[in-house]
Amino acid sequence: MAGVKGNRKILYTKKVLKDSLLKLLETKDIHQVTVTDLCKQADVNRGTFYAHYKDAYDLLESMENELFSQVVQYIEDTPVEQYFDSLLINVLDLIKENKELCKILLFRQRDNKLLDKLFCIAYEAGLKEVYQETALYSETNFNYYIKYVVGGCIAIIQTWLENDFPESSVELARVINSVSVLASSYHSYIQK
Repeated sequence: MAGVKGNRKILYTKKVLKDSLLKLLETKDIHQVTVTDLCKQADVNRGTFYAHYKDAYDLLESMENELFSQVVQYIEDTPVEQYFDSLLINVLDLIKENKELCKILLFRQRDNKLLDKLFCIAYEAGLKEVYQETALYSETNFNYYIKYVVGGCIAIIQTWLENDFPESSVELARVINSVSVLASSYHSYIQK
């Protein structure tokens, strides 16, 4: 039983440190957050902090990785034909559940690798195989397409976060999908 109790304590400590980092990042940039600040906010000693993380950057990266691991799991569990419905709704629900972290990642932190991770996830999602079926496929076009789609989704999600989720995840998924359809319709229209 000592292992279970020890695991609970570790999970609790990590949660307190994560919550403390989020609190500190409301007023500071990541490069301004010290281990001392984190330990004081979390009411843990430095040894406890260093048992789990190297520094504030490591803690933030750990939080990002947990979030992105969940997104990757959703991708693996969802058939490609359901990406614009089930997958998108699951990801939007995840963003809603992790509101404070997502606000910090999307608005406050400029020195993380958020966009690179999002682009990697988009590549892993199998969108290349879908896009290859179109007449417009080329490697260059695909790279621009991914950046366009991810950038557009981020802009919509940022607005959603800024406005404190006025639409449900299902409604926002419809908005994102309708914007995609409008972009396609516009392309077809100008090709006439």
